[in-house]
Amino acid sequence: MITIEIKRDRSYNIISFAGSGHAEYGEYGQDIVCAGISAIMQTAVLGLTDYLDFDINIDVKDGWLDCQLTSDIAQDQQVKAILETMLVGLKGIQEEYSEYIKIIEGGGKND
Repeated sequence: MITIEIKRDRSYNIISFAGSGHAEYGEYGQDIVCAGISAIMQTAVLGLTDYLDFDINIDVKDGWLDCQLTSDIAQDQQVKAILETMLVGLKGIQEEYSEYIKIIEGGGKND
């Protein structure tokens, strides 16, 4: 199972996201769930780094992606659009393949 962790600040901005594990929906190289999740998360990272040119803390390994944002970057409207769209996409995959992906959201106004 792939676990996605989303952390928000008190203003409800996404300040970090991480994905770990393997979906094991299909054979290595043919796992459409893993490929979809990876594509969505990596596209979000590319949007932040290549399109918006933000310098963010990223750690990528096999079965692991972690992205940490500073609070000033997290408040940017374009950043919000990219990250909230990422989350919508991940939740869409979760609706169809709930046994292969778990999304955990933390933080926010009550943090």
